[in-house]
Amino acid sequence: MKVKYTRISTANQNTERQLINQKDFDKVYIDVCSGSIPFAERSEAMKVWNNENITQLAVKDIDRLGRSLKDILNTIEHFTAKGVDVYIESLGLHTMVNGKKNDTASLMINLLGSIAEHERNMIRERTQQGREIAKKKNKFKGRKRGAVMSDDKFLQKHFNEIQLVKGLLKGGESILNASKLANVPRSLIYSMKNRNLV
Repeated sequence: MKVKYTRISTANQNTERQLINQKDFDKVYIDVCSGSIPFAERSEAMKVWNNENITQLAVKDIDRLGRSLKDILNTIEHFTAKGVDVYIESLGLHTMVNGKKNDTASLMINLLGSIAEHERNMIRERTQQGREIAKKKNKFKGRKRGAVMSDDKFLQKHFNEIQLVKGLLKGGESILNASKLANVPRSLIYSMKNRNLV
């Protein structure tokens, strides 16, 4: 049984990008929750976790499995022990090949998971440094009225978009072009810039 798992942070997010090939799978599971919740504690993921009939679990991106390297590795280890191939579509990686553990995939997942975790920590650190500098210059006024999302929640919600936009802007694209290429509103890019995330 081949299944597809996807996760979005909020109900108003679009799942189309992650589910473009859903007809190729016997069942699709969709969670609406923060990526910081461990895989085995998410409502739909728990169904995947406990399903003994699954032979392959596909995810669009590795961060659908978890935000921390530890959670990602625990999840993959759980499925590998059950003989389930975890297929990460964006990387073209299978964790099992011909019924055996794919050591190359394990190496790549460890490496990419570590890089993603490091990048998240660096973004948090830069955001905090920016706040401290603004406070020292008396330019930090706190949150504007009506703003409710913390920087950490914003980072969790838009992590993939932030990475994409950051790369585009560093590559010399204008905000307008970055908005079109990344398929995100310009207002979101301005929010990223205001939070010192890009």
